[in-house]
Formats: sequence, structure tokens, C-alpha cells
Amino acid sequence: MIAAGLAFVVFAAIAIVGIVLLVASAFFADDIDAAPEVEWGGSGFLSLRSIAVFLTAFGTVGAIASLYKQPPLASSVYGLLSGLMMSGLYVLAMRVVRSQQASSLIEDEELVGLIGRVTVPIPAEGLGEVSCQLKAQSTRRLARSKSHQAIPEGAMVRIVEMQGDVAVVERLS
Repeated sequence: MIAAGLAFVVFAAIAIVGIVLLVASAFFADDIDAAPEVEWGGSGFLSLRSIAVFLTAFGTVGAIASLYKQPPLASSVYGLLSGLMMSGLYVLAMRVVRSQQASSLIEDEELVGLIGRVTVPIPAEGLGEVSCQLKAQSTRRLARSKSHQAIPEGAMVRIVEMQGDVAVVERLS
């Protein structure tokens, strides 16, 4: 009876440590990896939150199993299996979440090859402006004619290269 009571206390303490780590990581950590050299990037099995999820599940299931009069070894096995399962689910969920993240920033190099419309006429030897769509948003850039010929407002152009933040364009026929 004493061994069962002690097992419950140990499992409950492990669960509390896991919960404290989860709360602490939510406020103070940005998913710290215990061994980043063995991870493939992102939230891995050895991240602080994954370890905290494992400890919480292991301790909680182990404590519940010991309350149901399971021997400490069986409670440990149940805790281990549930801890691994919950930690694995956490890692998979975080990978899905991170894969869905998108950046709305438009890099100048991403504009090369896009078709746009001249919004400010481009003189033969000067700068105008071109507008095009990328990442579900409209962007405008200063533009210069590749052929050094004037391009009127409203003309369709292709961005052939970026020179700094200036788009070099050619008129479409």
C-alpha cells in the first residue's frame, strides 16, 4: 500500500513539473531545444515544450494508473506510452502549424518574370512606375525601360531584372 501511495506521489510530482515547464515555456521561452544538433529544425522531440508535454502526460497517466491499483511498473509503461504519443502529436502539430506560416513580405528578386502594368509613364531615359500582383497583393516599384524607349501609362510589361529597388522592364507586344 505504501508503494502504491509513493508511486502516485512520484507520478503526480512529474506531472506538476511538466505543467510548470509548459507554463514557463509559454511565457519565457521560444521553444528552446535541449539538443539542437540532433533536430531537423523547428519543434523536435528534444524541445523544451515537447519534453514538458511528455512529462505532463507521463506523470498524469502514471498517477491515474496507480490510483487504479496498477503496479508501479505497469503505471510507468502506461505513462511512457502516453508521454511518447502526446509528445509525438505535439511535434507533428507544430510542424503542420509552421508549414502553414507564410510571409507577406515581397522580396525584389521575386518580381523578376512577373507581368505588370505601367502606372506612371516610363520615359526613354528615366524612371516611371510599374504595378504587379504577387502573394495576393499589389506592389509598386520604380521602373526603367530595358530598351531605353518610352513606355506609356497602362502598358503591359514584364519585369526582366531588378537593379537595386528599380525594376527593369520590357514592353509586351
